[in-house]
Amino acid sequence: MQIDLRNTLTVLSRFFTERTNPNGLLPNYLEWAESEHGIITILNEVRVRQRYQDFDILSAARSDGIDILEAQQQYGLFNPTRSIEATKWCFDESQRLMIQERIKTTLEMMAKAIPSSLLPERLVVVILPADCANGTLMLNGSGISCYGRSPGYLFLRVWPTTGNLNRLDYILARSFIHGIRKNARNTDSPTSLGEAMVLEGLAAAFIKSVFSDIEHPGLIGFMPPDNWEETLANVAGYYRKIRYDDVVVNIYGSQIHAGRMRPPVVVPLTREELDYVYELMIAQTDCTEAHIVAAYLYGDPLMAAQGHPSFGVPHLAGFEVGYHVVERYLQATGIKVASALSIPWRDFFNVERL
Repeated sequence: MQIDLRNTLTVLSRFFTERTNPNGLLPNYLEWAESEHGIITILNEVRVRQRYQDFDILSAARSDGIDILEAQQQYGLFNPTRSIEATKWCFDESQRLMIQERIKTTLEMMAKAIPSSLLPERLVVVILPADCANGTLMLNGSGISCYGRSPGYLFLRVWPTTGNLNRLDYILARSFIHGIRKNARNTDSPTSLGEAMVLEGLAAAFIKSVFSDIEHPGLIGFMPPDNWEETLANVAGYYRKIRYDDVVVNIYGSQIHAGRMRPPVVVPLTREELDYVYELMIAQTDCTEAHIVAAYLYGDPLMAAQGHPSFGVPHLAGFEVGYHVVERYLQATGIKVASALSIPWRDFFNVERL
């Protein structure tokens, strides 16, 4: 597998860190964005060749890479509440921490654990700017957003801290497996709840197989680093605020305080909760309605915040149940996770209960 790494930070630094009138900035930015290797061209390429896989599910939850697909305010460039000083720090720190090299090394390592027949010939990896005034990125994603569901492409935004560097490998692994599974199944059918659960379960099982010290692999992508509140306080300092909750963020022209976008704390399910949620989900595995699939994956709190109905599902419960479904199957069959990536989702449910 050839990794085609495109770090847009090197190109976009001058656009993001200079104080320029937006009317003068737009033509110059579009000249790059619409060029052969520009982000608009790349996104259009993905849309035509592979589609934005699971776009409606992610949009319903307003989480998990949706900010990347929507190119919200072109990743913050045209966000009037973005701090240029914080942005300069972000670009400089990304270079100092050698984020680009870390990403390439991690993906090369993970590719060795996957059968070559399942790997794409080329993986286009696009590093995009992180916007400190994007609540979806900074609160829901704790500074990392990644999308890899369209086979052959992986997009990433990182607010570069030591804590995020420590969890970057897990998030890359999850998105990497998303793309491998999507390519292996190769279907135009809408994603069912059963397939979504198995997709996430396989990603979590792969993370566990590579990083054996992880306690909750199904949730690791949503767990903030230990020092994240300190990081948010540092960002708030650029706005002369004490708390990030008091920072005003811009959502398509509406300015709100970031604190209104805080997701619930990630708490692993108890055994009783796991059994309860499994019973709810097993009856819905054939469902392909995006908002219902999202509801059972992401849980009531995130979905209710977007005005969707609740189904009695705890926060992020679908990810944990999916992991346990897949782990049960792997244990029962003796199959390794790397060899299970192309198995139909129904097979995973045809073993004993959790």
